[in-house]
Amino acid sequence: MSSETRIVGARVVPHPGAVLEASEMAFSPSSGLISYLGRVRGPAGAGDVDARGRIVAPGLVNAHTHAAMTLLRGHSDDVPLMDWLGAIRAFELRMTYDDIRAGLALAMCEMIRSGTIGFVDMHLWDAALLADVCGAGMRVCAAPAVFGYHPVAYPMARQETGAEVLAGTPELAAEFAGEPLVRVGYGPHAPYSCGPELIGDVARRAAKNGLGVHIHLSETRAEVDESLARHGVSPIALAGRLGLLTVRTHVAHAVHCQPGDAALLASAGITVSHNPISNLKLGAGVAPVADYRAAGVALGLGTDSVASNNTADLFEEIKIGTLLQRGVRHDPGVQSGADALAMATSGGAAALGEGLSGRLAIGEPADLIVLDTRGPAATPLIDPRSFLAFAATGADVTDVFIAGRRVLADRRLTTLDEPAIRADVAERVLRIRAELAP
Repeated sequence: MSSETRIVGARVVPHPGAVLEASEMAFSPSSGLISYLGRVRGPAGAGDVDARGRIVAPGLVNAHTHAAMTLLRGHSDDVPLMDWLGAIRAFELRMTYDDIRAGLALAMCEMIRSGTIGFVDMHLWDAALLADVCGAGMRVCAAPAVFGYHPVAYPMARQETGAEVLAGTPELAAEFAGEPLVRVGYGPHAPYSCGPELIGDVARRAAKNGLGVHIHLSETRAEVDESLARHGVSPIALAGRLGLLTVRTHVAHAVHCQPGDAALLASAGITVSHNPISNLKLGAGVAPVADYRAAGVALGLGTDSVASNNTADLFEEIKIGTLLQRGVRHDPGVQSGADALAMATSGGAAALGEGLSGRLAIGEPADLIVLDTRGPAATPLIDPRSFLAFAATGADVTDVFIAGRRVLADRRLTTLDEPAIRADVAERVLRIRAELAP
């Protein structure tokens, strides 16, 4: 039996700045690391992937989501933001632990199928749910969500107050400290839901325990206006005042940037997830991505939950996010497809952590995707990077490897029972919607 798995004959895009024609990549299934990248050394053998007519690219990273909320797909569409929030929260309050577990499983099916190898998530998290992610072979940076010291975030699933979740987060992180697929950090929802006292407390805890933080900041205009009125500064500046930008913090949204915010984020080395489709669907606005890039802010790309997006396909974010910036700025050069690809790969990898580069190179983890280019949308295929940025969808992904493990093989999930998961979720959604009916 060969000590290497080889992917033979593909056009390889190791990072957005390069294309290798008719190449071979090899990696060790035991170490999960790439051992060869170069010219084809011979035909594909048993256990290898004949990738002629395909593209190999780095796996995508979803830099902000709430995976377990897949049960809410299509729930409360086309309503104002505050009405949407009320409807979503009413649904979540009826979700049991098994509902959350089922939603996570369905999300992982969708993410793997569409080329996502890891995700940065805020929701209910415990050891069993993290074990589910490991079993599926995915990477995760998980932040147990907190909405204040006293509120119980998911009362039908777990009777833990926010204070108890905060106290238990370091123990959960320690339990998975030796698992390379998992990182755990603090998950204060936002300053407006948690309050300055809790945010400052989280900053001190994160500094003491060496853990990261995942938080929503400056998502809506109303949120920023309220912060300015109450605290005299933007939510981003408030987070800085409270010490949150002195620890490893990951910010979701940052749609409404105030003067000085971009420089503050960049100087602190904060990672930010841009979530264009969710922000559009909820009418939150359009993040000033060009300003962030000019300031040197580290940007990833996220879908948010499917409740505010409807799919977990990051290829949609790559295309729409790029075109949106060009339209807003009236400048086709303000953001390239390569820029968006970098956000979805290396940018997301920075948010995910553990020193991942989001690139394909010898010695790097074999976190990669294979895409079919034999369809009409890939013809003619002048530049694979153009296809990845503007024409590809998750449906084009045929194979996914994470740390050398093949979790999607010829469009077949190898670690998850998708038919059973989908049937289970359908029944659970019917039950909850019946409970919500007047």
